[in-house]
Amino acid sequence: MFPKRGLSKKEYDEKKKKHEQEKEAAKAFEEFVQTFDEEPAASKGKVWVKAGTFNAGTREETTKEKGQLYKPSSRFEPSERKPSPEPTRSRIERIVRKKDGKKKSNLELFKEELKRIQEEREERHRLKEQMKEATSSGRVSRFDTPELPPITPSPLSLDVPNPYGSFDSGDPTTTNLYLGNLSPKLSEQRLMEIFGRYGPLASIKIMWPRNDEERLRGRNCGFVAFMTRRDAEAALEDLSGKDVEGYEMKLGWGKGVPIPPQPIYIPPALIEVSKPPPPSGLPFNAQPRKKDKEKLPLSDQMPEDPAAMEQFNKMLQRAVVKVVIPTERAKLMVVHRMVEFVVREGPLFEAMIMNKEIDNDMYRFLFENQSADHIYYRWKLYSLLHGDSPQRWRTDEFRMFKGGSVWKPPP
Repeated sequence: MFPKRGLSKKEYDEKKKKHEQEKEAAKAFEEFVQTFDEEPAASKGKVWVKAGTFNAGTREETTKEKGQLYKPSSRFEPSERKPSPEPTRSRIERIVRKKDGKKKSNLELFKEELKRIQEEREERHRLKEQMKEATSSGRVSRFDTPELPPITPSPLSLDVPNPYGSFDSGDPTTTNLYLGNLSPKLSEQRLMEIFGRYGPLASIKIMWPRNDEERLRGRNCGFVAFMTRRDAEAALEDLSGKDVEGYEMKLGWGKGVPIPPQPIYIPPALIEVSKPPPPSGLPFNAQPRKKDKEKLPLSDQMPEDPAAMEQFNKMLQRAVVKVVIPTERAKLMVVHRMVEFVVREGPLFEAMIMNKEIDNDMYRFLFENQSADHIYYRWKLYSLLHGDSPQRWRTDEFRMFKGGSVWKPPP
């Protein structure tokens, strides 16, 4: 009990009542726990003994079966009894018995499970210690240890080259390159010049340090995305492991990024190649030679004089039609899609599209035969129909029409 000193009668009664309730609850819980640990009552000799039967009709007590165990019988035949359900996992665990024949409590089963987990953890630590000792002594490589898998470098590590790239999603069409171990002095303009030699760039980004910890690291990382996969593969092959301003640059594939319609950077060597020539007024915007530029007609009308017409045809045969690949990605996709269907369906499909899409600016290249897009469309159609593939084509000059100008394919 507890002292009554310093308590009012009401506080003392409430405290006493609470103490008694806690005592009864503890006693009930103890009895509840004993029901799991103790053996069934039947094993201690406590049985239900059947007493005599009193017959209400004769008002006499029948003591024929007095003192025998009562075993109730079922009204159903044994064949009609339903099979008992299979015990569940938790039920199986509860009926597991100890060595002395007693049941194991749930607490004991839980302790055994913890013990097993601890033993496995200690075994793993032991194997790791053995691996460290063997690796430090030079007897065996950590990759030769059969108990543990080889350690794979983290994709975020800038010191260990990752053959799979950073954030690589396994996309075989990605044009985005991950750059690791970059010099802090390296600028995006300098990266643009280094990687732009391999083709037009879609995007470029250096992950500049945002806190003191990243600044103390002494190196940066970044991403460079090309307009085409082929240019990205060439840059990855040539620049991986190259020394740039005193730092060995690590390259790998990155997650694919959206490709803009126009590149953000075109190398100077490709600007002249990708730039369409000025308008000449000749069919397919053919460019005459320097000595023939003075002989161009002053208007779009053909000369009526037979001698002038013959001279014009000779000039036209010496002219060159320069094919330029469109730099606008959306327009290029429309042209390629159109070429695909015309090759498969024939010229009637082209005529149907021209009749249906006459007011659509995306198909304006079908009507303007002097535009750079129309020239590329005609060349691409001719190239595929003569056995070239979409990715590789012949670069030799040729004549598409008899007596026409010379066509010069793109590099």
